[in-house]
Amino acid sequence: MSKVDAAFNGVGKKEGMKIWRIENLKVVAIPDKSYGQFHKGDSYICLKTNKKGNGFSWNIHFWLGSETSQDEAGVAAYKTVELDDSLGGGPVQFREVESSESAEFMSYFPKGIKYLEGGVKSGFNKVDKDKFTKKMYIVKGKRNIRVNQVPCKWESLNNGDVFIFDLGQHIVVWNGPESNRIERMKGTQAAKGIRDDEKGGKAKIVFVDNDKFDADILKICEAKVALGPRGAVKPKPAQDDDERFSRKQASQTRLYKVSDESGSLVVTEICSAPLEQSMLNSNDCFIVDQGHCGIFVWKGKGSTKQERKSAFSNAQGFIKAKQYPENTPVTVINENSETTAFKAIFKGWKDPGDTKGLGKTYTTGNIAHVKKEKFDASSLHKLKTSDIDSNPNMASRTGMYDDGTGKIEVYRIENFEPKKQANDLHGQFFGGDSYVIQYTYKQGGRERYILYYWLGLTSSKDEQGAAAIHATKMDDKLGGAAVQIRVVQGKEPQHFLQLFKGKMIIHLAGKSSGFKNQQADDKKANRVRMYQVKGTNELNTRAVEVDASASSLNSNDIFVIKGPKHLYIWAGKGGSGDERELGKKVAKVLEPKSAYTLVPETKEPAEFREAIGGKQEYASNPRLQEEAPTNPPRLFQCSNASGNFRVEEINNFTQQDLIEDDVMLLDAYNEVYIWIGAGANAEEKKSILVTAKEYLMTDPSGRDPDSTQLIQVKQGFEPVTFTGWFMAWDNKYFQSMQSEDQMRKELAKQNAAIVIDLKAAEEQEDSFENTAKFTVAELQAKEVPEGVNAGKKEKHLSKADFEKIFGMPYEKYATIPKWKQDNLKKKAGLY
Repeated sequence: MSKVDAAFNGVGKKEGMKIWRIENLKVVAIPDKSYGQFHKGDSYICLKTNKKGNGFSWNIHFWLGSETSQDEAGVAAYKTVELDDSLGGGPVQFREVESSESAEFMSYFPKGIKYLEGGVKSGFNKVDKDKFTKKMYIVKGKRNIRVNQVPCKWESLNNGDVFIFDLGQHIVVWNGPESNRIERMKGTQAAKGIRDDEKGGKAKIVFVDNDKFDADILKICEAKVALGPRGAVKPKPAQDDDERFSRKQASQTRLYKVSDESGSLVVTEICSAPLEQSMLNSNDCFIVDQGHCGIFVWKGKGSTKQERKSAFSNAQGFIKAKQYPENTPVTVINENSETTAFKAIFKGWKDPGDTKGLGKTYTTGNIAHVKKEKFDASSLHKLKTSDIDSNPNMASRTGMYDDGTGKIEVYRIENFEPKKQANDLHGQFFGGDSYVIQYTYKQGGRERYILYYWLGLTSSKDEQGAAAIHATKMDDKLGGAAVQIRVVQGKEPQHFLQLFKGKMIIHLAGKSSGFKNQQADDKKANRVRMYQVKGTNELNTRAVEVDASASSLNSNDIFVIKGPKHLYIWAGKGGSGDERELGKKVAKVLEPKSAYTLVPETKEPAEFREAIGGKQEYASNPRLQEEAPTNPPRLFQCSNASGNFRVEEINNFTQQDLIEDDVMLLDAYNEVYIWIGAGANAEEKKSILVTAKEYLMTDPSGRDPDSTQLIQVKQGFEPVTFTGWFMAWDNKYFQSMQSEDQMRKELAKQNAAIVIDLKAAEEQEDSFENTAKFTVAELQAKEVPEGVNAGKKEKHLSKADFEKIFGMPYEKYATIPKWKQDNLKKKAGLY
């Protein structure tokens, strides 16, 4: 293996993401808090590591800003290949271009991504929460939003989009009169992110609808932020036809062979769709051409080093020769590491080890049955704190701070204050609550601390905010020595799970009285509770409460059912013996003094059926009982909100990805479901039927559309055959979602708690320290840069330049008479 860049040492050995930026042609890691922010003048490399059986799978994305240099882009591409080699050639490589990122890339950033002006060479500024520089953003997207910085001037506005003015202590969300509801809600979420992440919560969020400004805010915009007087707002922009979904183009897929066996690189067309897997040869590289939809480069295991290293450059040359757009997606795939999207292009794709004669197979996606392996309980105890002390690199490789045997203190947020939980409640969480967990351990002879703040999916934003605040307060009491980690329900890191030794249980909703009172209430009400157990060992197991109904069962999993008189462990046919053992642990936590009854699937006694509401249909498809075959389900969002009917694939989907205002298409291969959201419009409902049929007719894998069922379901009336593809489906989820009005009312309450002295705010925003800085030459030019207050050019000088030109610090300059200031400015060419 060739020498690898020092920045890549030890990466790819634990789940998660790492991002590097190309700085002066070198690879430099960026801090976690900057993930999701990309400068237009830079190039980045992103590594996403996922757990796969006993090992890992990797995606490498190199991202190119619209203003990045050719040299930086070249280094990013070259270093991507180097990182791929260091990981044994196993990763999938993606080329990402600003504003045209792949769905896979966008799925890594649930809060969306933000494009920032400038880059390393132009000397971008780090975010300073106490410093003010005017900014304006346009908000794009309905799920994974793109927040793009635009010139801070009135001319940037148009009637069809949502814009955000960052005015220091005020954040203005300007909703275009023709913007849609989802865009407005996403704009609100983006504004909250700016307030909380960049300003420490110290800013008010205000809204402008139908271009009607509050007088004070308009005054700040026009005068203090130097936007100048208002002009007419531009009309809603016409939509680019290239944005529309083009399934027909994908159906015209062509396969090309790339070979250098003749001594020079030759690209030869093999055939057009439908493609067969047997057409790929391990000794060569191939290009799969789907036109504007994207280019795949497949690298066979036996291909030459030159063929493999030239994969990206060959794809780029191919795109130019075909005269495709520069932002055409490029994905480089290694043999045996093929993505779902790639396999779907080929007819009857089979992975190594697939059983013959299965016909059209599919798997369960997010509830996919993991490869079952014999569980060695002793392996859980091999990692000791002493190992990490003697080998610090182990922590970075495993994601473990220690062996999880330190001191745990758990606090639940009740009435916005932390209430300490008894030791026997450790590991008990309510999805409607938020918690702070203080973990104390010893390392290197010193006490160290971790403060996790855990946020339930249905906990209020106020409680989540209180958890973050109290984590900070606890850190202050510890002298700032703690590591603070935000944990969202369902996304718990390995070290967090290890603290509870396979006994983490997440209950539905939230109760002020907690778990013990819940047990008493359940007995009085004769209530039954059901928990779905997921995991392969003590380090990653959690039990999540679901609706106590037979329809919640799933053949792929183990369930614990707790009633007033009985305790059952229901074992689905797809569950392993190890999962059953973990289910027993969960049952012991729920009812320490009760004996459980093991109930195998299809052998349920009458009293069991009675406890869960009688016999009902549930997710029991035979494929749920098998390891992951080759056609996992795919979810697509379909919408005409942008003016054209568009379809966008959603990777790693969950129930939260179903958008009420749209229609969705769930492709389970033998069945294609059309999900109609409550807010979908008539045009979307009409278009989706046409699109679904076209989707089947143009499937590049050659699927028979007549043998594939088209099933239409409506929000709130989903059958279990549909919900079974989603982990822990919540029948009450859509009822609990916040409306646009509710979001605004909540923000109004938060605004009331933020006291801003407008005069002081104006003075702070207009101060020397908080004014954007430019070079002397830029300020002396006839046309000054955007954002410069022409009457106060001297404030835009750096401290060093100011003192060099005026011979005094700004503080002294500010005290002299205005006529003297003007004379000095004239002499300096800054008047």
